[in-house]
Amino acid sequence: MKKKYILPVLMVASLGSFLFSKDVSPVFSIRYSDLTDGIAVSNAVGLKMNIDGSKYTGFDSDGTDYRIFLGWAFGKVGFGSDGTNEQFTVGATYGVLDNLSLDLDYVMGTDTGDANLRMALQVHF
Repeated sequence: MKKKYILPVLMVASLGSFLFSKDVSPVFSIRYSDLTDGIAVSNAVGLKMNIDGSKYTGFDSDGTDYRIFLGWAFGKVGFGSDGTNEQFTVGATYGVLDNLSLDLDYVMGTDTGDANLRMALQVHF
């Protein structure tokens, strides 16, 4: 890329991030998976996009487990994979503080038939 294009591209990216700063935000979560048979702890990062008021969508991943989620008010539905099998999540979100929420998801796998509960603490920036 030529040097004369770098400054305009950076200016457009900065202006775009300033205009839409409240709509898209990074999310960091600490997950406590498999609450019924021994807890496995992992962390995940992702992006959350506010659509309209209490409606939102986004994605998150911990490196092997990833999902795309849709939420409305306190309910959430997710579609993803654990690295080998498809997974579906249905859960609830409770806003503890302005930037901290508690999630409880029921995780269902398609091939293995395994299902477990996953709790997560999410920090929204």
